[in-house]
Amino acid sequence: MIMKYAVLLLVVLAGLAPLSGRGGQIGEPAAPLLVTEWIKGQPVEVKPGTNIIVLEIFTTSSLASRASITNLNALQKRFKGQGVVVVGVSDEPVNLIKEFVEHDGAIIEYAIAADDQRKTTLNYMMPVRQRGVPCAFVVGKDGRLLWYGHPQHGLDQALDQIVAGRYKVEQAATADVAKTQMRQYLTLARKDDPRTRAAGQRLVAARTNDVAQLCEVAFEIATDPGITKRDFVLASAALDKAEKLAPTNSTRVDVTRAVFLFESGKREEGLARARQAIASAQDQKEKANAEGCLHTMEARFEAAKTNQTIAARPEAAKTNQTNTPAAKP
Repeated sequence: MIMKYAVLLLVVLAGLAPLSGRGGQIGEPAAPLLVTEWIKGQPVEVKPGTNIIVLEIFTTSSLASRASITNLNALQKRFKGQGVVVVGVSDEPVNLIKEFVEHDGAIIEYAIAADDQRKTTLNYMMPVRQRGVPCAFVVGKDGRLLWYGHPQHGLDQALDQIVAGRYKVEQAATADVAKTQMRQYLTLARKDDPRTRAAGQRLVAARTNDVAQLCEVAFEIATDPGITKRDFVLASAALDKAEKLAPTNSTRVDVTRAVFLFESGKREEGLARARQAIASAQDQKEKANAEGCLHTMEARFEAAKTNQTIAARPEAAKTNQTNTPAAKP
């Protein structure tokens, strides 16, 4: 979460309505595979049984999908003896998928199927609000959806835990709901919707006992590039709750407070707080995150000072006067 601040990525999300009551979310029964033709490998059925299904929604034209083949091959080979079955489903025309398989079939070591009028794609991707491909889904032996995401970002670790019986699906489901709520709040805030304030208050109330999620609320409010009117009061309230819950040395809370101060206009105070967080950090990963945030803040602080210096020079002022069009009478 905090490392994202160093690059300030803008994630464009769509849709406001919650999807409660619909299947296909983490912890709920997974949708069946509806296909028109199995192009490579044996047919696979999603149902409670003995297999763990790894489903990838892909397209033959996606370079990211092609790049994922190596990773999916490795996973199929590594976990085959433990009941893991990998399947790739594309909603493209059958002849196009066949041509792709004929060309790359020698290197694809898992089943490939053609979607039935996008039914599989929509049944899996819509409930969890995924739009980009490739997107992978893991269905457990009990037929429930356990994980989803990019096939090269976290799938390996999730499978390790699932196969070993260490995966906590209830915890994953709770985190996923929180992520969806956060996206909905940001969608409202970016539009300056009148419902934003109330949605934010519900967001903080629902995270009263979770330090990481409270920090995320404050962080997103302070840094999301699409928000023009930031609710710094709500962000501060979230951090106050997090500080009461956090242990004495909580780098995450400290550096989130530093970012909050910096973005709310108290830049020097924010920089000082970030340096303190780094100095007291005990976890190396948290320390690295804090250092990334500090580097970003320092760069922006220096750039702002440089711009102010240039603007204050007499020649710059003269240039500005020369280039400024005269006002209309």
